[in-house]
Amino acid sequence: MVEVPLDFYNWGVANYALQVENYLVFQNFEVLAPVPQIEKTYFFGAVVCLLIGLAISLITTFRRYHFIGAMALVILMLTFSGVNSLNIGSVSSNLALIILMAGFTLPAMVIHFFYEHIPLTKRTLIIAPIAWCTIALLLYLSPTVNPTLLLSENLGLVALSVAAIFLLYVGHALVGGFFLLLTKLNQGVGLKISWHLTIFTTGYLLLLLIILLHYTNSYSLPFTYPPLFPLFIVVGVAGWFEIRAKIDQIDQPFNLPIVGKSLYWIGFGISSMAFWKASFSLNQPMLDFLDHWLLYTQIAFSLLFFIYLMSNFLGFMNSGKPISEVIFRPKYFAYVHMRIGALIALLSLVVYSDGVIAPQLSTSSTNFSADYYYATGRPLEARILYENSWIRYRKNGKAKVATALLYEDENQLTLAKQQMLEAFEWSPSVPEVILAANMAHKRNRYFDALFYLEKGLEIYPDNTLIKNNLALLYSKGNKAQKALELLPPNDRSGTIQANRIGVQVKHLLNIDHLPEPGQDRIGKINTLAYYNLIGDFANFTIEAEVSDAPLTQQAILRNQWSNKTFAPIDQDIALVDSLYSKELSTAAQQELRVTRVIRSYQDHQVSSALKYLNGLAIDFEGSAGYFHGMAAYILIGQGDFEKAANELATAEMMGYRDFKSDQLPVLYFGGHKDIAKKIAEKYQLEFPEWMKNELDSIGNPQIDMGYFGYFDHLVQLNKATKDEFLTFYKAMEDGPLKVIYAHEILFKKGHWLSESELKEISSYLLSHKDLDSRYIEELGSIARQKVTKSPESPLLKVYFPDNAPVATNPYFTPMVLMAAKDAPSSEERYELLRNACEFNKDARLWLTMIQAARDLGLTGYVNTFVDELRQWVPLTKLQELQESED
Repeated sequence: MVEVPLDFYNWGVANYALQVENYLVFQNFEVLAPVPQIEKTYFFGAVVCLLIGLAISLITTFRRYHFIGAMALVILMLTFSGVNSLNIGSVSSNLALIILMAGFTLPAMVIHFFYEHIPLTKRTLIIAPIAWCTIALLLYLSPTVNPTLLLSENLGLVALSVAAIFLLYVGHALVGGFFLLLTKLNQGVGLKISWHLTIFTTGYLLLLLIILLHYTNSYSLPFTYPPLFPLFIVVGVAGWFEIRAKIDQIDQPFNLPIVGKSLYWIGFGISSMAFWKASFSLNQPMLDFLDHWLLYTQIAFSLLFFIYLMSNFLGFMNSGKPISEVIFRPKYFAYVHMRIGALIALLSLVVYSDGVIAPQLSTSSTNFSADYYYATGRPLEARILYENSWIRYRKNGKAKVATALLYEDENQLTLAKQQMLEAFEWSPSVPEVILAANMAHKRNRYFDALFYLEKGLEIYPDNTLIKNNLALLYSKGNKAQKALELLPPNDRSGTIQANRIGVQVKHLLNIDHLPEPGQDRIGKINTLAYYNLIGDFANFTIEAEVSDAPLTQQAILRNQWSNKTFAPIDQDIALVDSLYSKELSTAAQQELRVTRVIRSYQDHQVSSALKYLNGLAIDFEGSAGYFHGMAAYILIGQGDFEKAANELATAEMMGYRDFKSDQLPVLYFGGHKDIAKKIAEKYQLEFPEWMKNELDSIGNPQIDMGYFGYFDHLVQLNKATKDEFLTFYKAMEDGPLKVIYAHEILFKKGHWLSESELKEISSYLLSHKDLDSRYIEELGSIARQKVTKSPESPLLKVYFPDNAPVATNPYFTPMVLMAAKDAPSSEERYELLRNACEFNKDARLWLTMIQAARDLGLTGYVNTFVDELRQWVPLTKLQELQESED
């Protein structure tokens, strides 16, 4: 919160400001627990099952021995499916695997051995539906929690197996595809494409080696490496051209070319799904396995395939002959021998990388199980698996973060902290850095949080998230300049800009060079606080929306209504009441009610604002002093110094300590001289100079015409009669004090004046060119009770919604009387006058209320009101006024 002036009051002897609090909203990046991706996992499992069913129907067209080998491979991969975890029959029973193998392999075997004449379409229509029905049967028979999710997660290992085989198959696809393109372009031309091929292959292999060194933490260039999935896409597309050449040149285990092409795209599709699964589930070990395996296979097979091409075709590669038609039919150094050599190179790369793919593969499977348990509401099992997963493979940020957060949910804060310390012993990820700092901050370990973020910034010097959170901690520690250095002024991120604005306003630093908030709502909230702080209108408005968070809605309403309003007050009050009914936090309810006070005050509904503040003081005793102090300033603004003094005296009793020297005259002249002196002594405050000079000589008649006498008469103006205030006005010397006093007479006491007196005071005010002449003229018309249409002055127009006068300010006595005259019924007229008289001690206003009570037959109330009026109006004067009213 930041204190801003809602209104200013100049009473000639001092300037008073009604201070309210505005929100500064700071956005700290948080690390939340993993979000279960159930729908995406369902889709992944469904697509993999669909593609495997289609692939099996294609495999049935293979020749005998190839079919047997392919089915053996299918059975092997089905064992990776973890289907026994469905617990059909008993826990970990093999019955589920038997059913799965029967459904997926038996129809294919029967068709292959006994019905080879059946066309491919019919085979697919038989085999694929049986396979899918088998999956449905397994899910139906399983007693486990959400078996569909369990099987979909476990199919991730099958997808990884298919992806590994597919990446082996397309290991040299990019080099092969580039060579095919060169030979096509070179036909009949005779360019030296061997140089093109050498340069391309060398550059490609160097790029792959640099990325591999980066992945193995051996060496890294100072720039960010792109993700490898786009490379997989490029390799997959290039492999399409290669497979078409292979089908044409090499004897295949099938007769129909469409079988090989379809199997290729099925392998590409399952591999793509594996990359997608690793990405959306944040399974870093799985993604690392795919990236590493892609690098190994591309380096090994591309290198050996390049040697294969140069060994077999260098002699006539540049001749322009159609070499693409025989690329896979070498006379020596057979193509199959090249692949054997590539496998040896591949194993060498695996050994060089310390066999990291083994823990990556096993940890991927552990994460599948952990995700399943987490998604099905079993956090204990999930936490154990996540923790085990990180122990086996440290580059596993999601597992570490999930472990720490799950420990925190179990209220095992020491173990949660230990998880973060372990993460910092290695190379922590950005989420781990942020989580460690946030957990320390929540435990009020400010310097620990600072250490984590500063250490994280050393590791990730350009990370925006760490910079943002560190800047907010610096701001909390009053290191404003260091905070601003971490929040660049031209950053396009709305969050960074909003926080920068907030820091500048909070610390009043570089306040003249505030960034533009753009369309960011939080940035606009903080910018509104800035405009309110300097007492200026913003060049934009912002409206609370249903989609906004509760805190954002409250901040928008408070800051916007402190600046300017644009909707009818009834609509705004209904909005804040609706938010209040939904808010459970006591502190938030208190702030919403303060916002309602501000909105009422901005619409000049002074009596409503004061009543709401009184209710706040009763309901929230801990902040009662603050609310009484706020009410005192509103009353000072209305010139009711007696009630303001009472509020300040009560505020002091309730613990209010923010007293200022300018409040001492209010207490002194408001009837609390002793309290004024006590507060001055207690809080070491000085009385204003114009008071200190006169405190010892109050009996001097000359004092009545100075500041002392002016303020004394100003305090008494609310309950003064015409003779009292008009005599003093005429005796005043010309100057600013007389202008203020004249305005107050016209505003509060105009109904006492005759036409000549109104003209005299209006003319005096109009003689000052710096005053708004239209406002003065219309104020005089209201005093005469002769307003026939809504005034044009914005200051008075607010009192005439729908062109009808309203008595929202009880101290604007002529307006109250005008509204009472236009009241639709006697009851409403009396109620309106009664509400005004709760604050205003104007004698004629009270006599009008007494007459309204008499008209309604409220005799008991009439006597009570007359007795109250006699407390500040002498009996003789009261009789005189009653006679004049009659």
